[in-house]
Amino acid sequence: MDINMNTDLKNPEIIRSFIIPVLDFSPHSPYNINTLLKDLENISGEVICVFNSVEVFDKLHKHPRIDKYCFNNLNAGVSRSWNIGINLAEGKYAFILNADVHILPTAIYQLESYLLSLDKAVIAGPSGVTIDYQKLQDTNIFHKGNFNEAVKVHAVSGFFFGIHLERYLKHNLMFDVQFSPCFCEEWDIGLQVMQAGLACYAVPVNDFEHHWGASHDKHLSVNYFGRVMSRDDILPVNREKFVLKWNHICSPEKATRLDISKVQKLENFLEKIKKETYPEPLHDLHTNISKQSLGIFLEKYPLPEDAKVLDVGCGQGVALELFKSKGLRSTGITLNNEDYTVCKQKGFDVYEMDQSFLDFNDEEFDFIWCRHCLEHSIFPYFTLSELFRVLKSNGYIYIEVPAPDTPCNHQTNVNHYSVLGKSMWIELMKRSGFILLETMQIPLDLKIGKDYYWIFILQKP
Repeated sequence: MDINMNTDLKNPEIIRSFIIPVLDFSPHSPYNINTLLKDLENISGEVICVFNSVEVFDKLHKHPRIDKYCFNNLNAGVSRSWNIGINLAEGKYAFILNADVHILPTAIYQLESYLLSLDKAVIAGPSGVTIDYQKLQDTNIFHKGNFNEAVKVHAVSGFFFGIHLERYLKHNLMFDVQFSPCFCEEWDIGLQVMQAGLACYAVPVNDFEHHWGASHDKHLSVNYFGRVMSRDDILPVNREKFVLKWNHICSPEKATRLDISKVQKLENFLEKIKKETYPEPLHDLHTNISKQSLGIFLEKYPLPEDAKVLDVGCGQGVALELFKSKGLRSTGITLNNEDYTVCKQKGFDVYEMDQSFLDFNDEEFDFIWCRHCLEHSIFPYFTLSELFRVLKSNGYIYIEVPAPDTPCNHQTNVNHYSVLGKSMWIELMKRSGFILLETMQIPLDLKIGKDYYWIFILQKP
């Protein structure tokens, strides 16, 4: 294996990496590696070729559009080729491309936008499937022209897809080489992604052309590490390996350990919840309460110098600005895209993320600020347990929620799912493992009557 990197890169700030495994000149298709490299002249980003034959390597390795390459003198298979390319990639996003794909710039930009905006997206492509793992067959197939909005799938087709590399690498994902030279590697990575709490999406990207060739050929013949193998040699063996690896999912009597249909129901419901969010523009009442409450808290419970803070439901950055002014390292999360965009424009570290499914390490934060967000949880006990997980030992959490049954009728808000009584909140907090340090009440004299907010100061033992 020979690896080469072109050090004369035009743009040292690499946003995207294109990874192209190359075996031949795609005789089954009007498109090939030469036409693809021509397409990529119009799209910025590094091009990484993984050559799996001497013939193509000799003719193309000096091509001016190729920035990096790896030369395997024998065909190493799909999984190994993708892994090699990903290991060489320096972009924020990696795009895996068959050599026989014809691509327009808009397809890449759209796919990149989906990876950025879709909840917990780690892999996305224009073609994907849902799977019946007990029957080992595709159930729903999404491909170019037959769907018009992003949909979560169990596997994304490998001829063209994008990877959110930060999430991919953070969760130690990798294509399993036991499924070489081909077949089942897409199913396998899809289950890895789900186990990591992330998601694969089929997305309506149309500005590309691809002619299904060898992978759909019943008479497929592959020269793998010098051994000629047929489709019938590869597919049954890899299916057996897949069932052995994912026995707790593929075996009907054990499938209850991860019932995909139930997971899908929950995911669909969470998508519904996300659509019910609304932006939180600046409001004098809430800005003043945040300033006063944070000041009172920090006087009584000083945080370590350079403490790391999580703002749950950060809105458009009121508290993030306060944390910044006090020298605290803050991260915000929100489910609302408008709030996310405003915070990013202000330069804050913010993520589109569900408070119940935090993509953070255990014990990552010294302090959690959760003001008027917990009432938006559909299962607050679960959410509190997740907040407990990411809080450091001896760390603090500030929670503020509206009281029920006041003239404001907070329980009728379309996005309020848990406007609970005070004693119920306290019980759930204790069950989650927190120590209750104190409670406070904020009375509000409004034109329609007296309203109340409750404050809970908690600590993780």
